[in-house]
Parts: sequence; structure tokens; C-alpha cells
Amino acid sequence: MKVFDSGMPDEAYWNSLFDIPTIVDWLNVRTTPGPIVEVGCGYGTFTVPVATETRGRFFAYDIEPAMLEQTRKNATRAGLTNIRFELRDVLEEGTGLKSESAGMVLLFNILHCDERRILLEESARVLTLGGIVAIIHWRKDIKTPRGPSIPTRPDEAAIVSAIGGLDLHLHGKSRIVKPYHWGIQLIKGINK
Repeated sequence: MKVFDSGMPDEAYWNSLFDIPTIVDWLNVRTTPGPIVEVGCGYGTFTVPVATETRGRFFAYDIEPAMLEQTRKNATRAGLTNIRFELRDVLEEGTGLKSESAGMVLLFNILHCDERRILLEESARVLTLGGIVAIIHWRKDIKTPRGPSIPTRPDEAAIVSAIGGLDLHLHGKSRIVKPYHWGIQLIKGINK
């Protein structure tokens, strides 16, 4: 099941909408134990730089064959061999990973759907204790050049409402990720 689609522009333009180095730094993946999972990898905008920063395995999922193939090409150009590419509808089938087997799950620009709870449940299921769900999404408080309709964009309150009972807790404060996004991290099993 595909989430509400706002259409993907060409790759160079898409990548220009993010401060990629700042986001990768915010993830702090060098200290992440276990594999990293990305649901909805798109062009590999974050797949490639994050997989470059980690020595561990990286699982890249997308529902679109063309997106997955482009990510694979970008990873090959970067000389990466630690990425496993999965063409999969994670909403319908889950990730297929064992429970408590991942150190981080990336949910970037994908939670603008009625089924966000399903994606968060799967994230909680695959995370080890202390694992992180990192969420980036389009801001609701400013006009952005791309993105889904403003009413469908989640904010912190929508995320907090969706994680009830999942043993996921806020990990620090949400933050603006300029120019057009905001981010939040959730941690499994450690309520600060």
C-alpha cells in the first residue's frame, strides 16, 4: 500500500531540499549498534551517506522498483557493499526482519498516512532495547516547495499520539531541520 504520494521530482532537485550532512550528523550512526533500516529509501538520499558512516548492515526498503534501482546505482557508485535492497510493501508485509534485530529505523517523509501507527509498530518490533526511530518530515508551519498537503503532515503531537503502548519514547526534543523539515528521535524501552 503506497502512502499518499506527493510525487517525486528529479533526484538533484529532491536532494537539494535537505541539509544532508546536518541530518546525517544528527543521526549519530557511528554509535548505532546493529543494523540500520530505512523504510522508503527513494533515491538513496540518506541511504548512501548513512551507510557510508556505519560499518554495520543497512537495509533499504522501497515499494517502487525504480527508486530501489536508483538507490542501488548510487550505492554502487559510492563503493558500498553493506546495503541489502528490498522491494517490499512494508505497510502490508512488514520488513521481514527478526524482532529486536535493528539498532535504528529511519522513517523520512513517510508518515503522512493514516497507517503511520503500522510503520511505528514495525519499527518498535525490529528495534533492540535502546534502539532509535529517527523521523524527518516536512514542516507544517511554513510553506515548502514540495511535500504532501499540510493537513496530512505529522507534527510532534501526531507522532506522540501514534506511539502509545509501543514502548517508544521521545529521545531529546524535536528540532527544525532546515530548510523545510523537522525531526524527532524515539528510543525503545528507555523512558527519560
